[in-house]
Amino acid sequence: MKKILFILGLSFLFFCPHIVDAASISIAGTTSTGTVGGNITVRVNITESSGLGSWEYSLNYDSSKLQLLSGNTHVVGYVDGAGQTSQSYTYTFRVKGTGSTTISVVNTSIASWDEVVTSPTDSTTINLVAREEVESNYSGDNNLASLEVAGLTLSPEFNKNTTSYTVEAESDVTSVTVNAKANDSKAKVSGTGEIEVHEGANTINVTVTAESGATKTYTIVVNVKEKDPINVKVNKEELSIVRKPDELKDLVKDYYVETTIKINEEEVPAYKIEALDLTLVALKDEKGNIKFYIYDDGKYTLYQELGSDLLTIHLLENGKYPSNYKKYTVKIDGARYTVYKLNKKSKYYLVYGENVETGKKGLYLYDSVDKTIQRYYNEEVDSLKDELKINSYIIVGLTCLIVLLLIIFLLALHTKNSDKRRKRKEIKKRLKQEKNDFLKD
Repeated sequence: MKKILFILGLSFLFFCPHIVDAASISIAGTTSTGTVGGNITVRVNITESSGLGSWEYSLNYDSSKLQLLSGNTHVVGYVDGAGQTSQSYTYTFRVKGTGSTTISVVNTSIASWDEVVTSPTDSTTINLVAREEVESNYSGDNNLASLEVAGLTLSPEFNKNTTSYTVEAESDVTSVTVNAKANDSKAKVSGTGEIEVHEGANTINVTVTAESGATKTYTIVVNVKEKDPINVKVNKEELSIVRKPDELKDLVKDYYVETTIKINEEEVPAYKIEALDLTLVALKDEKGNIKFYIYDDGKYTLYQELGSDLLTIHLLENGKYPSNYKKYTVKIDGARYTVYKLNKKSKYYLVYGENVETGKKGLYLYDSVDKTIQRYYNEEVDSLKDELKINSYIIVGLTCLIVLLLIIFLLALHTKNSDKRRKRKEIKKRLKQEKNDFLKD
């Protein structure tokens, strides 16, 4: 009985058909949507679990909507040895038009290693849209949901609509960690993490970029306290002397000559303006704002200058201004200046100062729109005024003369007409008398 079952089993194995996995080909895009002007990527995958031998296929696409940038539309390939079960190809297209488009693999012929040939096909559909349509759906939220400097206190307290903050750090702090989270998960945040800081004011910018590309920058000024600061009082305000040149590298002008002076028996950085014989030191307020002051035997006077690419002047007080100019306080690049203007709306400011290169003092005219400055030539202006005044007198005189001549002409014309009327009356009277005399006779 056992022998019979064994023979039947062998017969079943011999006559049972073998099940062979057929070769397949597939095509798929890395995205289901493409944007006009952008690129899309499509991959063609060929598989044969029993082992590939050779393959051939063609790629079809709508050239009115897509432009092929890489890849061949007709592919023929083969393997060098047994064991390879898959092969893939990548295509890159530039999107030219909108609408639905289909990319297909056709005319396929795939042979397995044991020469079984199949002809599978496949296609993928991608929706193509205009960039404006895509961007209209982008989020414009570029706010932060949270912002902190680890271990330190923000001032003021965080608010997504407030973009400027300060924190105070002890003198031994050399780095801070900034943490921030975007309000929108699709937005990107940069400028966070561990950041090195030094003594004085350190500006850290945290930028949020919305999905739409709109950006918003939150600024944190980390004020690292100074060790044993040199404090001075200027106009009742407590200030400290800046002792590290690194804090001044963006404030020092080309014509400042580096030097040092002794304050409280300590060498501190200072700068000379040789043409003006001035010595400047930098002072910092409680918020970390730095300004230059003129140093003169322990006294400090705020140094202010205005200039352009061609001319810079140091502003002075007690200038003599034309009587038609009035005194105003204006803001220029965030700093307050005392200037003189013809009226409140004027964009031209008259100031008194000295040229930082030549030391020449005088009045200067500053154009607040173009941010340029030039000498104010008062003598020429006064001369022009006198010339205009003389010309006005001449014009008035000529006008009076013309009016007088016109009056004389009209009087003469009136007199002449009167004489003519009188003569006509006399002639009429004489003719009437002669007529009466004739009738009497």
